[in-house]
Amino acid sequence: MSSKKKNAITMIALVVVLIICLVLYFVIPRGKSSDKDADSSSTSESNSTDSGSDNAKITLDTITSDNISSITLTKKGKQAWKLSQKKKGTWKIDGKESAPVSDDTISSMVKNVNPVKATQKFSAKSGNLSDYGLKTPAFTIAIETKDGASYQYQIGSEVPKSDMGYYAKCSGHDEIYCLNTAMITAFNVDEISFIKMDTLPEIDDDYLTAFSVKNKKGNNFAAKKVTDAEKVDFYSNWNITAPYAKPLATSQSEWSSVLGYFTVLKYEKMVEYDCKNLKKYGLDSPTSAITVDFYQPKDGYTPTATATPNAMVSDSSSSSSSSDASYIIPENKRMYKSLNLLIGKKTKDSYYVCEKGSRNVYTMSSDTIEKITKLDAYTNMDHCVYSVLATSIKGYDVTYGNTTLSVTRKTVKKDTSKTTATPTAAATESGTAVNNATDSSVKNIWTLNGKKISDDDERDFLSPYSLAYLLEYSGKADNKVKPKSSKPVLTIVYHENNRDVTVRYLPYDGINFYRVEKNGMDYFLVDKLSVDDIIKKFKDIEKLAK
Repeated sequence: MSSKKKNAITMIALVVVLIICLVLYFVIPRGKSSDKDADSSSTSESNSTDSGSDNAKITLDTITSDNISSITLTKKGKQAWKLSQKKKGTWKIDGKESAPVSDDTISSMVKNVNPVKATQKFSAKSGNLSDYGLKTPAFTIAIETKDGASYQYQIGSEVPKSDMGYYAKCSGHDEIYCLNTAMITAFNVDEISFIKMDTLPEIDDDYLTAFSVKNKKGNNFAAKKVTDAEKVDFYSNWNITAPYAKPLATSQSEWSSVLGYFTVLKYEKMVEYDCKNLKKYGLDSPTSAITVDFYQPKDGYTPTATATPNAMVSDSSSSSSSSDASYIIPENKRMYKSLNLLIGKKTKDSYYVCEKGSRNVYTMSSDTIEKITKLDAYTNMDHCVYSVLATSIKGYDVTYGNTTLSVTRKTVKKDTSKTTATPTAAATESGTAVNNATDSSVKNIWTLNGKKISDDDERDFLSPYSLAYLLEYSGKADNKVKPKSSKPVLTIVYHENNRDVTVRYLPYDGINFYRVEKNGMDYFLVDKLSVDDIIKKFKDIEKLAK
């Protein structure tokens, strides 16, 4: 066989294969008739076009929203849902007439029938209905109008060609159409999507006053905003109040993140309205219960920086927060509220939740929930044993063994016109400790057991206090550990402006740790060698008192 003849046969074979591919592309699964595409390109009921992704170009029906009396979706021969419109814009769900309806959701849906558009149509002879998924439709949309008209759209398979929509049979039309995807997606929804979701309150972290987490398994957690008199730590206006009996100061670095967890509480979706069986969601016996106490400005009041602090009640603790100071809400302009959330079973990436007293079940992000339910006191507490500067307190007493050192601090106004400074009552009485600690116009006068410390000795004198200031908790104490002695190896009493704070370092395991007791709170440990070094430093300054 010649080369030219072989090439001719090869060319013919390639042409045949190409023809077969084209036939398969345009015929399957649209029917067995070979003239279907020709019919579809030649039959059009309208020259209207659509700029949407489906490129709809055939208008079948035009149904205005205010003329609709009912919409019914049927799946597998059973009614999935029915909506009725008695008055213009007032919709009710059949069987759930008392449920609040999301008018926006319904309005968005019915826009897709004004008008009903198709991307293509085929002759009624174009193959069997099963080729289009229309022998047993996936679902049927039935619309009744106030003027007595009825429309029905049976929805079949999705057209395999991109942006062509779904095969459908439409009442009043013998042909098979491709209805645009937007319409199918809008109507193929669950009944619950029409019910208006409850909304959780917007919570500003500056206006949080307390929160608690009660877990069926694991530790509970609670915290509250406190006044100066209730503070554990001079610089922290929040106390952690659970799981421990004694309150803990909150971490300055971590706490803003914790408060932020409560500002993003949001439902993902509604699962069931007016649920009669909360047990199936684990909400009859919740795994966790979250309570959030907060306040909001009363209606008509906008928080501003012009509100005066004397309008506040029992909120002096907020003076350390710049955001609180910028947007103070006077007590008589506050509206106090509580949010109580119950947490049920976990799904793949969310939890079932409901508000206490409600039977509406929602999902909420597992990430959001677990950040709150897994809050740990030790992680979020202030790890500093005592974090107030020496220049912010009136003095302190140190006891180790049989020795006690008493330190006092007074301030004097610096007199730039003289070489010496003179103590004044005003200097020692006015201003806060923090202000005095950072006020370059005052000078600190120290005494140790009644003897004044010279400027040359001040640095060495403050060295042991600085070491104690740097001490941090290094772990949780175990009550099973029984030390040989209960006598403290070191006791420091800090004299603040309005209270005393007593810190005792107690024997623990005799090797690595001392147990710390701070105003009766003794849950944590510190490094033994660090405390021993502090005691040594205090012994070194005993000579300054002689």
